[in-house]
Amino acid sequence: MLKKFRSVTERHAIPASFIVFVLFEVLILGLGQLLSLMPETLPLNFLSEVILMVVPMAIVFLFGFSRTFKKGNFLKGLLCALPFLALQLFILAFFFFDNIGNPDASWKQWYWIAFGVFRIIGVGVREECFYRATIQNILAKKYANSMKGIWLTVIISSVIFGLCHVSNLLFGMDIIAVLIQVLVAMPCGLLFGAVYLRSGSIWAVILLHSFTDLASLAKSTFLNVDQIVDANKLAFAWPSLIMCLAYAGLAIFLLRPSKLKEIRKNFCFLDKQSSKNI
Repeated sequence: MLKKFRSVTERHAIPASFIVFVLFEVLILGLGQLLSLMPETLPLNFLSEVILMVVPMAIVFLFGFSRTFKKGNFLKGLLCALPFLALQLFILAFFFFDNIGNPDASWKQWYWIAFGVFRIIGVGVREECFYRATIQNILAKKYANSMKGIWLTVIISSVIFGLCHVSNLLFGMDIIAVLIQVLVAMPCGLLFGAVYLRSGSIWAVILLHSFTDLASLAKSTFLNVDQIVDANKLAFAWPSLIMCLAYAGLAIFLLRPSKLKEIRKNFCFLDKQSSKNI
């Protein structure tokens, strides 16, 4: 039954990716609502985030991509995105420089900061396991025999990744802010997808994703600032729109045609012998 399911998704990779995406969003939103019914205590909040991380990791196994957790070069992944990582670290450093010692800055208590950072890491795990390790691999299994096919997999998975942010409307974000967030997320998805293809390391991409979210939501993570208000303001920040071009440019550089053979060796659904024969 499982083999037949995987075979159908492989044959109809594009429609299957969109269907699986919708089902996943419904599952995560429904599960999130159920978990929100638990008492508001810090240990249970941590437990909720762990559960939301485990679900997409289980989906990776369901689709037969479990080797994605073992395969890959973590350091190479970080090196591929070094300019991007340096930018996020600079944004974080600027935030602390601007707020430490500032009498107007109202810092959260340390345990809520710890939970906020853990939740951001959880989002990185959840989204990368699904959008890169599952959706992108479903598409790659069928189409990634050429550079055109590789770009098709990255673009479609990035579009789906952008669309997942539409659900933020349910949490009170402004509709225009959500639209901008969707458009900004797509080039970010291109870059994450490119780093994953070049390194084969989902862990490197999870770290990059987590640093991106931490830099973007530093105010609501460390300070007593409402996250939705923070996210609405961030969406209208023009530098983030300009940086989208830089993210897309770095993705194009990483996925240049001369790297096709190297990229194909990183696919988690190829065994060692198949990789050697490419």
